[in-house]
Amino acid sequence: MYYKYKGQDIYYEITGVGPHLVMLHGWGVNSNSFSEIVKSIKTKYQVITIDLLGFGMSDEPHQPLTLDEYTESIYLLLSELGVDCPIILGHSFGGRIAIKYARLHTVSSIILVDSAGIRHRSLKIRYKIISYKIKKHIYRIFRPKKLKELMNNTGSSDYRNATNIMKKTMSNVINIDLKNDIKKLKCETLILWGFNDQVTPIEDAHFINQNVKASKLIIFYNSGHFPYLDEQDKFTKILMNGGL
Repeated sequence: MYYKYKGQDIYYEITGVGPHLVMLHGWGVNSNSFSEIVKSIKTKYQVITIDLLGFGMSDEPHQPLTLDEYTESIYLLLSELGVDCPIILGHSFGGRIAIKYARLHTVSSIILVDSAGIRHRSLKIRYKIISYKIKKHIYRIFRPKKLKELMNNTGSSDYRNATNIMKKTMSNVINIDLKNDIKKLKCETLILWGFNDQVTPIEDAHFINQNVKASKLIIFYNSGHFPYLDEQDKFTKILMNGGL
């Protein structure tokens, strides 16, 4: 099924019975990554899986999006469906949206799975960013070929593989630090995290747990960034037991 947001189609599926559980995927994947989990939990929840704009069967946005726009698109879709107090599960990039959604709208609870949103800017990283911007400026004026090479070889694989619109979207999103939003969360928050995550480190999970009073942290010691794939049985059992 599709919902139209600002002239762009967002693909979603609904399956199962029970409380509404909205599942938001990470960057570079789509809602299909949750397919095996959905099969196992649809007897307990009415699961709503969504391909975020720019991924899966949803349209690529006409122009770069912000985190607020992604959050708004989910809110308007759920409003259209009559869902007003969902459980929001967000993995990685989807976790950013879950945090922002919970700050702006009513939720039953949120489940953060190796969530992004905590900005890490060490002196080394700041130096790399400044160096990149200087090179980019010089190459744009004097060496256009080197500029293309610089941009093709800089950033994560997600960034390099993205279209220009999605590159700008990614920049818009990752430049937002959600530490203050996390500290203001009042809803019940379940934190599920892979101990060996190299993308969003386990320290981020502890930060969330320490700063959200109504939170519970469960660590997946044999997992990386995708605990719902690496330890699927454990992940499913937690959701089926209500998590919180």
